[in-house]
Amino acid sequence: MLVIENDGTVGELKNWVWCEDCLEWKDAGEEVSFVNIAEDSFGKDVMTFECDKCEKTNVGIVISSATRPRGSN
Repeated sequence: MLVIENDGTVGELKNWVWCEDCLEWKDAGEEVSFVNIAEDSFGKDVMTFECDKCEKTNVGIVISSATRPRGSN
């Protein structure tokens, strides 16, 4: 699905998760290995994953965006 971001960027919608060990956003479909997914008390998706780069297990909220979220290296 193509989306237009607030800054005018057009792209394919992707899911992103934050790796606490690498300190960067990872494409949830390409850069991590899925372990589990659940919902927090507010209904947000929380994914448990193993980072393909550092091989550590992390838990994080899933962000959907056409571009890598801000705050990455």
